[in-house]
Order: sequence, then structure tokens, then C-alpha cells
Amino acid sequence: MLLKTEIKDFVKKVLMIWILLSLFVNLLVTYFTNIDSTSVSAQDTNEQTFKKVNSGYLWTTWVALSLNIWTKFKSAKDTPVSLTTEVLPISFILANKTVSRDKIVTANMIWLNEYLNVVRTDVNKLLDQASDRESMLESYLDQLKYRYTNTTEQINTLNQQAAQLNTVVASSNQKIEALKTTLTSSYKSLDYDKTQATLDEYLVEKDKNTYATTYLVFVSKFIQSYTLLNTYNKVLLDTLINNKEALVKNVTVVLPDSWTNLMKKFNLVKTEAEFKSWTQN
Repeated sequence: MLLKTEIKDFVKKVLMIWILLSLFVNLLVTYFTNIDSTSVSAQDTNEQTFKKVNSGYLWTTWVALSLNIWTKFKSAKDTPVSLTTEVLPISFILANKTVSRDKIVTANMIWLNEYLNVVRTDVNKLLDQASDRESMLESYLDQLKYRYTNTTEQINTLNQQAAQLNTVVASSNQKIEALKTTLTSSYKSLDYDKTQATLDEYLVEKDKNTYATTYLVFVSKFIQSYTLLNTYNKVLLDTLINNKEALVKNVTVVLPDSWTNLMKKFNLVKTEAEFKSWTQN
């Protein structure tokens, strides 16, 4: 018996040592793997990260507010939801509540956040950090144009979605009022079967009405926000495009207190219409 006890103790000790050794080796491997995978060259600047993406596919990058944050292509690719180009009928919304929420609410909120970061980018810092100011400016303009075009299409889709939801809400409101009347009448007459059937129908209709009304509020807010961003983006594009040469050369125009009368005389400033006419001649 004593021998068996000693053997058991020996086996336990060997197993414990083996487990601890395995754990130690695993920690070492994990540590060195992480160091290797997270090492980044000091020269891998924001500008280089930005230029790795072809300007025709700049939608895969999220231009950051302060140029210190650049979301990599993988982050955009791994986004679990995307903007829908189709109007979702109420039947689909009720049958696929999670998917509908992601397509109508989550996807639009992500797109709004990306768009806001793009238009709030500090263009001067962006160009100052670039080795090729012209290429960087063209890339940024491509990003603005892409956002403007796709947001315009999304506004059209949302307007159609809003019209469909408005129709559903109006029809549902009428049906709910009719069901209330029927429910009151059947209750007064103590018609159990009719009361139960009407109540079930009322609850189903109320659920549909709630979803349609809620999504209508969100859709209306998205349309308003997109329109605001596109309006600002258009002004930003006009400003950058018409002053591209000055921005590339890092030229600063000083406006005197006397305003622009003499500056126009010396051909230092032009209106957009004057500039376009001058370039066409």
C-alpha cells in the first residue's frame, strides 16, 4: 500500500510539472508572436497608409478627424452591415427584425459617422504631412466625390423607404381605431370569442404600427443628416477644386482691410464664374 501511495504521489508531481512547463512554453510563444505581429516600421506614416489604397477605392478607408487615426481596409471589410439599396417592406421588417434594424439604423449610422470624419478632416495637415501634395489632394477630392454621389443615392432610397412607411402608418392607424371600436363592442356584449380574436389582431397591428413609426423617425433623421452633410460637402468640393493650385503650392492669400477691390484689379482674386470664364478662354 505504501508503494502504491508513493507511485501515485510521483505521478501527480510529474503531471503538475508537465502542465506548468507546457503553460510556460505557451506563454513564451504567445508573447513573441504578438511582438512580431504588432511591430510597425517607424516610417509607416499616415500618408503611406493612405497611399496604399488606390484612389479609386478610397471608400475602404475612413479619413480621420485629426489625421492621427486611419482605419485599415480590413476594418471596413469586416463591418457586419452595409447600406441597403432597396426599400424594405413592412412584412420583411416584422419577419426579420434584427436584419432590418442593421440595414435601416446601424448601417446608416456607420455611414454617417464615416462621412462626418471625411468632411471634418484637416486638409492643411493632410497636405503638410504629404510628400506629394497634389496626389494627396486628388485622393481626398476623390473621397469627397465618392461620399457625395453615394449619399445622394442613399437619400433617394431613404425617401422611398419613408414614403412606404408613411403609407403603412396611415393605414395601420385607421385599422387600429376600427379594432378598438370592435373590441369595445364585443366586450360590452360579452362575446368572448370575438373579443379574444380582435384583441389578438389588435396586438399584431399595434406591433406593426410601432415598428413602422419608429423606423420612419430614424429614416427622416437620416435624410436630414445626409442632406446637411452633402450641402457642406458640395461647398467644400467647390472651394478645394477652385483653389487646387494654391493648395498644392501652399500659397496663402492675404485679404486686406480694404477688401478685394484692388485685389481684383491686380487679378489676384476671382469669383468662381470669373475663374471658369478665364480658364475657358
